[in-house]
Amino acid sequence: MTAEPHVPTDPLTLFQGGAAAHPARQAWLLEQLEQWFAGDLADGRERRRVVAQALRSATEDAHRWLDDRLDGCDLVRVDLLIDGDGTHRHSVFRSLPTPLGLLLICLDQCRVGHEVRVVQELAKAGRVEARATWPFGMDEAETLTRPARVPAELRTV
Repeated sequence: MTAEPHVPTDPLTLFQGGAAAHPARQAWLLEQLEQWFAGDLADGRERRRVVAQALRSATEDAHRWLDDRLDGCDLVRVDLLIDGDGTHRHSVFRSLPTPLGLLLICLDQCRVGHEVRVVQELAKAGRVEARATWPFGMDEAETLTRPARVPAELRTV
């Protein structure tokens, strides 16, 4: 398997909706939000209420979104590519097949000499690819479907 590592970067810190970053300290932002969410309202109190509700909702959304952050080593996508005899097949999956599952797929889809590639896309660590030429046995199928191991220096959230 070969890896295409991405340069590790620091993750976003936990969203803090207060302190110096609080939107109430950003007059330009409040003006834009009033225009966007309540521009058609004449009453200033009602405009502020609408903007405050939008900010509360956005804070919850921001926390929820950050909570869904993937670890740098999380599997995001798996590509199965089969090439040979002038044909090219490519399918995308959310998870790795089992070794025996891959063998059954290859029994149905491959001809002698076809190249089978399984490419794992990891959240921040990049792509890891394994390949074998059909026909192959359980050892090769296990190698193709083995979860990618990411170097320690790339293991970050």
